[in-house]
Amino acid sequence: MVPPPHNADIETAEISDSSPAAIKPVVAAIESHTESKPEALDLSHHLSIESVIRQKSLLKVSSSYLARDPELLSLAAGLPSPSLFPIEKITATVPIAKHESARNGLWKNDGLLPDTRRELQKEKDSNLKGQSDYDLSGALQYEQGTGAKQLLKFLKEHTEIVHNPQYRDWDCIMSGGNTHAMETVFRMLINPGDYIIVEEFVFPETAEGLKPLRAKMIGIEMDEEGMRSDSLRQLLEAWDETARGGKRPGVLYVVPTGQNPTGATMSVQRRKEIYNLCVMYDLIIIEDDPYYFLQMSDYVPGADPTVVHVPKSNDEFLSTLLPSMLGIDTQGRVLRLDSFSKVAAPGLRCGWITGSDRFIERLLRHNEVGLQFPSGVSMAVLHSMLTEAWGQDGYLDWLVNLRAEYTSRRNALLDAMDKYLPREVCDWVVPSAGMFVWLHVDHTKHPRKDNGIEAVEMELFEAGIDNKVLILPGAWFKVSPEARDVFFRATFASVSAEDMTLAVERFGEVLRKSFGL
Repeated sequence: MVPPPHNADIETAEISDSSPAAIKPVVAAIESHTESKPEALDLSHHLSIESVIRQKSLLKVSSSYLARDPELLSLAAGLPSPSLFPIEKITATVPIAKHESARNGLWKNDGLLPDTRRELQKEKDSNLKGQSDYDLSGALQYEQGTGAKQLLKFLKEHTEIVHNPQYRDWDCIMSGGNTHAMETVFRMLINPGDYIIVEEFVFPETAEGLKPLRAKMIGIEMDEEGMRSDSLRQLLEAWDETARGGKRPGVLYVVPTGQNPTGATMSVQRRKEIYNLCVMYDLIIIEDDPYYFLQMSDYVPGADPTVVHVPKSNDEFLSTLLPSMLGIDTQGRVLRLDSFSKVAAPGLRCGWITGSDRFIERLLRHNEVGLQFPSGVSMAVLHSMLTEAWGQDGYLDWLVNLRAEYTSRRNALLDAMDKYLPREVCDWVVPSAGMFVWLHVDHTKHPRKDNGIEAVEMELFEAGIDNKVLILPGAWFKVSPEARDVFFRATFASVSAEDMTLAVERFGEVLRKSFGL
């Protein structure tokens, strides 16, 4: 057995309480008291060979001379002339969410937002006209690998307000959404043949992102709170390099909030247990958290699903959010992936990664020869919406209303499941975040159980298709070739309450017929 790298004690490791309840964020003027915080550890020994050998882009470095001397005439960069860009102007109309001062603690599903709208406009010379510090000429031009500095400034302020990183030298870099961010971070940290720890059920693109790296996934058993810390501890304690044919994993990938596909959300205690184990055994945590702001209020069976309790203020909203892994990290071993896909629109293909300076610098080198930067049009729209229409307060107003909408949709799906699914053979955990409900079906009660778990699961899946309902089988998400039982993933994200009810009724018919009930 390989011993831990040092004598850290999981029960006594010190983690500062950075839950939003303990933070009193000032949205209008952020004051980050960073001097009292420690610096991140140097964890660069986790970098892959590919990442280590990447060098700075010399052409990108040349732009630093212009920053130092604005009178310098440049014949260096091969930048197309903005005067020849064929797009002269873009406009976008965005909603203005109900302000915290207008909320009374209840939200009713009579439309997500009031009729208030604002038209935004970007022109090539918006900067010169004093209309914006990020105009269309800049948005359509080549950009640094970090992403547009004007948008990045907002995102760093947002990260400070919500997560309050517990060490001094952290930074952010923009990504093309969390799938791109995940694949880039994998390449930065994983060498061919390395082991990586994941949850026992994962989003299929996670597995696909690891296959070209020839990484070996180890799925840790999950419960209603996601990855089990006791199972993780057991794996790490008992690791045998000879038997496993490789060194102990150095990377843990996790979706701690509203996990896809299971909908599981880690408690504060579970997050701290996982983090402490990663400290003890020197693992980097990839915190993929696109559903973080879709943390929901309690489900009350029989209550009106269209009426949802909401926080009366943005400070109260922040206090209801579980602390992120980034927020409890004091060493710089968490790389947090955020995305606009679930809180704005997936077609924007924009997100950001937060971590220690050392890791962000390496990600910049990856971006310079890969993504380069997210779409300038997407960044321009987001910049106008977030900084010119909403601001930090307005963005939180939007997130409060968005969470209420998805809570209402979740409640409608759960009501239908309570009404139409046979509890004799199936059960589910009420999700407290995300977009999914994970349905467990007891195959041992199926008349054809001897055919095997996957045979029963596929029979139910295909019978569902025949009965005009599509619900995804758990086998499509499992890491291990062996199945524990029959599972299905249902989503409430983009389906009307009427269609959700009909779909669940149809699947209930499938279960009753297949089980002979």
